[in-house]
Amino acid sequence: MAAAARQDGGVRQSSDFLGFTPFSKSGEKKDGPKRKRVNRNKKKNWKKHSDVRDVEEFLDDVRLQERTVGGLLSEKANENLFFVDTGKKKKDPRTDRKRLKKRTKPLWIDLNLQPDSKVPPPKDILSHQVPNGRKLKRKREREGTLEKKGILPRTDRLLVAQLNRPSSTLVDEANNNPGRGFYDLWGERNPLDSASQGKDPWYLEQTKKSRVKRPDRLNKKPSELPAIEIAAAGASYNPTYESHQDLMLKAHEVEVKKLKEARKLSRKLKFPTNDKAPTEESRLRELCEGLVEESEDDNPSGDEGELEEQKVTSLHQRERKTERQRKKEKEAKILKARQDSEKTERLRRQSLFQLKSIQTSLKSRQEELAKRKKLRGEKQKAKALQPKRLGRLKYQEPDIDVLLSEELTDSLRRLKPEGSVTKDRFKSFQKRNLIEPRERAKFKRKLKVKYVEKRAFREISA
Repeated sequence: MAAAARQDGGVRQSSDFLGFTPFSKSGEKKDGPKRKRVNRNKKKNWKKHSDVRDVEEFLDDVRLQERTVGGLLSEKANENLFFVDTGKKKKDPRTDRKRLKKRTKPLWIDLNLQPDSKVPPPKDILSHQVPNGRKLKRKREREGTLEKKGILPRTDRLLVAQLNRPSSTLVDEANNNPGRGFYDLWGERNPLDSASQGKDPWYLEQTKKSRVKRPDRLNKKPSELPAIEIAAAGASYNPTYESHQDLMLKAHEVEVKKLKEARKLSRKLKFPTNDKAPTEESRLRELCEGLVEESEDDNPSGDEGELEEQKVTSLHQRERKTERQRKKEKEAKILKARQDSEKTERLRRQSLFQLKSIQTSLKSRQEELAKRKKLRGEKQKAKALQPKRLGRLKYQEPDIDVLLSEELTDSLRRLKPEGSVTKDRFKSFQKRNLIEPRERAKFKRKLKVKYVEKRAFREISA
C-alpha cells in the first residue's frame, strides 16, 4: 500500500495511522497550515493569540446603549421601555402642526450645538486636586486641635490685636448712612482734610497726603479769543444789503493789499531800463568804494591863526600862579557859592506862592499818566487778541468767505458752500496760540532721475 501511495504522486498520503483530533478523518491529515503552539503563560502572547471579539462586541453594545438610551436596557424600568396602548384614535397631524407653531421651538443652531450623546463628560480629576493637599489637611487638623484648646494661630492673634487696638485717627463716616450731614467739597472746612490739619505742609506733600499747588500760569488761557467766532452778518445766506456790502468792502481791501504787495515785489525785482542800467564806470567805482582815500586840502590861513592862539594860551596856563591870584580865585568861588545858596533859598520862598500852579501841574501830570496807563492797557488787550510768534512762520489770516451779489440765493437748497470746516478749525487753533503756524510739506526728490537709452531702441533708430 505504501507503494501505491507513492505512485499517486504524493497527493494522497498513507492512511495507516489515526488522526489526532476528533474531527480529523482516520489515516488522513487535515489540509492547511500546521497549528502553531503558543505559550499562554507569557503576557506578551495574551492579546496576540487570544480571541476577544465577543468581549469587544459586548462592550460596543453597552456603549451604544449608554449613548442612545442613557444606560443599559436591562437596568431600565418597564415604564421607560413600554407603553400601554389604550386604543385611542390617531391625532390629526394638522392640529399637531398648529400646536408646534404655538410653542417656541429652539433654533436649529442651538440644536446642532447640543451634545448627541447622553453619556456625561468624564470628571477631570486634576481640576479637583489641590497642590500640597496632604500638608494643608494636616495643618487644618492641627489648627482645629489647637482651637479646641483655646489657642489661635499667629495670624489670627495679630488680627484680633489690631481690632482691639484703640484707633488714634478719626474714623470716616460711612457713605451709606442716610442721616449724615452735607458739606462743601471745595469749601475751607472739609471733614476729609481733618486728618491733615495742623501738620507740616512739607510732610504732607512728601507723604502724598496733599496735592502740589497748581501753577497759576496753567490756569491762564493762551489766548482770550473764543473757540468759535461768530461770522459776520454779511456771510448769511440771506443777508441785508448793508451788511453784505460791508463784508464785500473788507474782502476788497484784503485783495487790494495783496495786489499792492505783489506789485511792490515785481517792481523791486524788475530789471532796470537802459538809462538806469549799470555801466562799466559805475561798476568800477562801486568796486573801488572805500579802497582809495581822497586827498585832503591844505589848511587855510585862518586855521593857522587859531593854532597860534592855542599855543599862546597853553603857554600862559603853564606859567605858575601868584599868591594874590590864588586868593582872588578862592574869594570868587566863595562868593559864587553864597550867591547860589541865596538864589535857591529865594526860589524856595517864592514857591510857596505857586502852590495852586503846582497843584494844577500835578493834576495834569496825573491825568496824563492815567491816560498813558489806559492806552497801555488797551494795547495789552489788543495784543492778547493777536496771535503770537510761535514758530518760524507768521500767522496769516484766512480768506474771507463771501458770496458775490449774483451768487446770493433765497433758499438753502441752492446755496453754494464757501470755505471748509476743517481749515477753519485749523486756523482757529493757530490764532488761539494752541499750535504754531504751519505750511504744507513740499515734496523734494532725493535722487536725481537718470535717463538711459535702451540698446534695442538705438538699433531701431539707427
